[in-house]
Amino acid sequence: MSERRTPRALPLVMWGVLGIAVLLRAPVTSMAPALPRIQADLDLSAAEAGATTSLPLLCFGIFAFATPFLVARWGLERTTLAVLIPLTLGLVVRSAGSAPAFFAGVLLIGVGIAIGNVLVPAIIRARFPLVTTLYMGLYTGALQLSSAVGTALTAPLEVGLGLGWAPALAVWTVPAAAALAFWVFLCLGPDASRHALGTAPAGMSTVVRRPRTWAITVFMGVQSAVFYSLMTWLPAQLVSVGLTPAGAGLAVGAFSLVGLPTALLAPRVATSRHAALVVTTAVLLMIVGLGSLSLGPTAAVIGTLLTGFAQGGMFSIALTYIADQSDPADVPAISAMAQGVGYIVAGLGPIAVGALAEETGGWAMSNLVLSVVLVFLAVLGSGVGRSLHASHRVRRV
Repeated sequence: MSERRTPRALPLVMWGVLGIAVLLRAPVTSMAPALPRIQADLDLSAAEAGATTSLPLLCFGIFAFATPFLVARWGLERTTLAVLIPLTLGLVVRSAGSAPAFFAGVLLIGVGIAIGNVLVPAIIRARFPLVTTLYMGLYTGALQLSSAVGTALTAPLEVGLGLGWAPALAVWTVPAAAALAFWVFLCLGPDASRHALGTAPAGMSTVVRRPRTWAITVFMGVQSAVFYSLMTWLPAQLVSVGLTPAGAGLAVGAFSLVGLPTALLAPRVATSRHAALVVTTAVLLMIVGLGSLSLGPTAAVIGTLLTGFAQGGMFSIALTYIADQSDPADVPAISAMAQGVGYIVAGLGPIAVGALAEETGGWAMSNLVLSVVLVFLAVLGSGVGRSLHASHRVRRV
């Protein structure tokens, strides 16, 4: 049944999408503040502790490619319901109290989030074709907020209330169970037929032949690599210019929050005639921010906030490039490819930046390389934005 014949279903779908967005970042970002206690209680090595970050990223990349096949078999909404099961189960198992259970839970969470990352842009494009960019802004804003809340909530629960790390992480089971119940109603309830997607998704073999698919994939991968490199090494950079570890932690927390306005607004212009200006402006702000990191503590904090403000828009633009396709049937495969490759590339970014900083004895060369990469990103993103804008004009004609 087509989307235009099911207007009463759409508000429920959007509420379901926002519920999913809450669960696509916080279960992962909530682990970092509790990592020292987790490492001690579970007797993890440094490498095993580091895997708590790398394992979800690898899942985001690898399992994204399974999504188009699942959508072809079950449809968008039923696939969303299906992935909430390992995600919810993973949140429970992760807090069971043993190292094997912990990593099994992290793996299940990573699988659920990986597929959810791919599904949501496809749902928004299929269900809300006239307001795709508006709802992509709401979605990416919810992701930014989820990431920040996940980081901020763990310490008050773990230490402030004395719950310990396991209950502090397990608290995310509550919204996960609520989202699961909601999607059961949406997909299996009395009005379930209203939510079925009638158009079969395009296969991966169809979209990989298009140069624009590869351009979107590279854009997603490179901007993700820059983001995760900054998230990994910003605290060390801030400490190196004189901030305390606590002050550096607060600045990095603000890095995610200040990106919320641009995450909400950027999709509205990401594929407009102003696309090149928007991408270029965001990149210039990030380069200025990176250049400020070595100019003392005050300038470094300002640079962190400036970079975070621009980065929120860059991530939102990348997801909008994925979702705002002329044919909604293309979105699942393009989303799988862009996010699958993108998160694998993202995992390499922090390694490369850290190795370069160690080799050169400082952060100046690493930040210079990131700035050069950002210039490339501006050129590529401007081209993608113009291409999508041109295709939309043809479609309207």
